[in-house]
Amino acid sequence: MNNAKTDLKAELDKSTKLLKTLRDEVRVQLHLGGLEVKDEWRRLEPRLESVLSEAAKNATDASRTAVEDITTAVKKFRDSLR
Repeated sequence: MNNAKTDLKAELDKSTKLLKTLRDEVRVQLHLGGLEVKDEWRRLEPRLESVLSEAAKNATDASRTAVEDITTAVKKFRDSLR
């Protein structure tokens, strides 16, 4: 193999190694991001269910405020998924 081909091969090897590393890092970040999203939903969903249950039982100003608050939180969560 001549020097140009050897240099090109070395450059391609280096570049593909970097590309594979980047691919693996992105995969890890996506996985972790998925876990963060799941954790956030695990914290939010029980609060949502509690507010729905309370609102069904008691039509009060406090219930209305709680529904408005959780609606805002769920919308924010939904938007973070986009």
